[in-house]
Amino acid sequence: MRKPSPKPRLRLDDLPTPELVSQGNALLSARDYKGAIDIYKLLLKREPQASWREPLAVAYLERARQLAQKEMYREAAVIWENIPSLCSGQVPQPDLYVDWLLHSNQYAKAMRAYTHYAAGLPAADAGELETLLAALALAGQKDVLQAIPPDATLRQHFGAAQAALCAYGQGDAEAVVREALKAIPIRSPYRDLRQTLAALLKLESDPAGAPTLVERIPSTSPYYPLAKLVCAAAASEPAQALLTLDPAQRELAGGLIGLDARQNKLLKDWARFGEKPGDKALFDFIAAHLAAFDRESARHACWMLLPAYPQGLKSYTHLFGPLPPFETQRLQALRAERGGDIRGALRNWRGCADLLIKDADNPDSRLMAALVLRHMAKLTHEDDDLDWDETPKTLIYLEESLRLDPDDRDSYLKLAALNREAGNDKEYHQWVDRAVRQFPDDAQVLLDAAVTATARKAHKKAAGFAARVLELDPINSKARSILINAHLAHARKQILAGKYALAEKELDRAGQLERDNARSGVIETNRGLLAFKQQQRERGQHLLREGARLAGHPLLAWLRLVVEAPRLNLEPADFQRNLALGDPRKLTVERADLLALTRLINAYREEGVNNLSSALEDLEKPLQRAIKTLSSEDDLLLICECLHQAPHYELLESAATWALECQPERPLFVYYQIYGRAEGNGYKVKHRDSRRLEDAMETARDAEDHRTLMRIGQFLGQGRLPFSRPRGHSRPMPMPMLPNIPAEIEEIRRDLERLPPALRERMLNRILDDLPPDDDFPIEVQRAMMKALLLGGGNLEELLDDLPDFPPSSPRRGGRRNRWS
Repeated sequence: MRKPSPKPRLRLDDLPTPELVSQGNALLSARDYKGAIDIYKLLLKREPQASWREPLAVAYLERARQLAQKEMYREAAVIWENIPSLCSGQVPQPDLYVDWLLHSNQYAKAMRAYTHYAAGLPAADAGELETLLAALALAGQKDVLQAIPPDATLRQHFGAAQAALCAYGQGDAEAVVREALKAIPIRSPYRDLRQTLAALLKLESDPAGAPTLVERIPSTSPYYPLAKLVCAAAASEPAQALLTLDPAQRELAGGLIGLDARQNKLLKDWARFGEKPGDKALFDFIAAHLAAFDRESARHACWMLLPAYPQGLKSYTHLFGPLPPFETQRLQALRAERGGDIRGALRNWRGCADLLIKDADNPDSRLMAALVLRHMAKLTHEDDDLDWDETPKTLIYLEESLRLDPDDRDSYLKLAALNREAGNDKEYHQWVDRAVRQFPDDAQVLLDAAVTATARKAHKKAAGFAARVLELDPINSKARSILINAHLAHARKQILAGKYALAEKELDRAGQLERDNARSGVIETNRGLLAFKQQQRERGQHLLREGARLAGHPLLAWLRLVVEAPRLNLEPADFQRNLALGDPRKLTVERADLLALTRLINAYREEGVNNLSSALEDLEKPLQRAIKTLSSEDDLLLICECLHQAPHYELLESAATWALECQPERPLFVYYQIYGRAEGNGYKVKHRDSRRLEDAMETARDAEDHRTLMRIGQFLGQGRLPFSRPRGHSRPMPMPMLPNIPAEIEEIRRDLERLPPALRERMLNRILDDLPPDDDFPIEVQRAMMKALLLGGGNLEELLDDLPDFPPSSPRRGGRRNRWS
């Protein structure tokens, strides 16, 4: 079947005039000047309107510019010559025409045009042309020299410029050249020559000062290539700078800085590799030109390339001898790292550390060993491929590094932080205390000490640390906040003891520390509550309202009250009317207020306040409405993390669900959603959600999101049964031991015992049907084991003995189908 022939395209001649005008304007806007020329020529052929000649002149000029940019100067000049005849004598920018004639070597024609149009040229355009003509005159171009009028500056300054150039070219003394340069006025057409020759002279006495003399030479100047040459020769790394020049410039610049023929050839060979040579090319280049380099520098460069180019080891050994044992281990470790083999890297780094430790009497060896161990700690901490029963050895490596080098502050702080993240409060506090003993005047260490003292309710100690930080760093806002909170904590203690006068003094001290532009209202709120304790109702009401005003939003004022009142054994509801805040469930919350709330919650959490979840109960509805107005990923992460730490599970699930609508399948938001849904309890995670978490782990692993990996891994690990295994691991699992049964299984057992027998059997079967698939245990074995655990009273070994023999299941050969796949 023949294809239908395409519709014939309309010729321009067939289009009505209005449509042609519209197309012409569109083509000009689209910079299709060639098409625009055709249209406007046709329009003028139909009707010679003056309004069409101007866009035609623009199209001709811009088309000529396009050709000149492609170095088609002769063609550009021809197009320009058509403009006056077709556009009623218009001669736009004749300086461009002269420039294009000069660049196409039509010197006589260029000089006639220059003489004709020179009087009408703008000063800037005339100056650029004269600079180009001056360079051509110095180069001996006769057509240019003969056409220059006797009274023109080009002619008047020519002799001085030629004398200076000859003096430099003949190698005359610097003083002679400089004297000749003085005869060239600063505004002369030869001024760029003057600056260039002065810079070339300065290269010999003060290379660093030479580039400043040519920095104002424009890129359109004929002397600009010489200016680039000066800058390259004066560069701190001349070899790199010379590579940016073309071959002729590079050879000339090499001569200026004293390169010999061998070195110039070396640069020429190196330039062939381009901007980003490969590791093999680099290694082979150094090896091939070894005689041209300092031998130790060449050895070091080849040694640095070996991790990326291990095939060069044989050549390296031939050229420089075998690597020592430490370097051999280091090379293997680096190669393993580059290949993503973290375990192999750790194994080889361990070998490096052991070799250095054998020479521990040498301070350098001790320090190097400590650095290796810290690198191992970093690798281990970021390793997201640990087996189900492994824990990172980060803490072990860091502790060992401190035994070798006890003066590394960051290792102490890292150990403290890791123990805090792991919930090892005792070890966390111990490492902070050790850091304080080692670095008693370090502001960061003292600040961490103040935080840990606050967490331990040692407010007096925290105040001491914070005060010392402020002595070292008076503008440290966190230390100031800790010190204020320490005084507030002492004030609360005095209020509860009935020592109101002493409490007032502590509140006064806290108030003196607050900056006028950073008052939060917490001090006024506590003063108001104290006034109510003292039966000063009117004063208390005034202070509470002042505290609410300083809080900035009723949402923040309400949270302040809900947290502060119970700390003094008072009921927040008793003061709701005094604050005049209205119903907190009907509050309108903006983004700024929501973010301020997260900061307040985080501050209370750092103080050790534990009832934040209940404090947010009356604010759930306005917070849910406010969260749904957010769209920024950073804002949503901040809110979710705050609710995760508070924790408030319902709000966290709601916020994460909204975040996933804005950022679908972001692994951290998936974790937040399921964490909130399961109320922070890994055993309550449904199987569908468990699968989603494992998929999120894979996504996070691909994105190298180690923080999310760690969180999901810990949460999933919390909910694993003793014989369950994360998807994708094939290590055999140990049989469950009854003394280690989680408390949640005991609860399920008790719940089952309360049910009638028939209902108990149905519920038990539902639990057994929901068991996760396991490649190492047939489903019948899993069911028998779980049934024994949940019902109790039976002997697990007898139950297993009663089962028939099962061949080991294989996912590849007819094994039980994974119902989740």
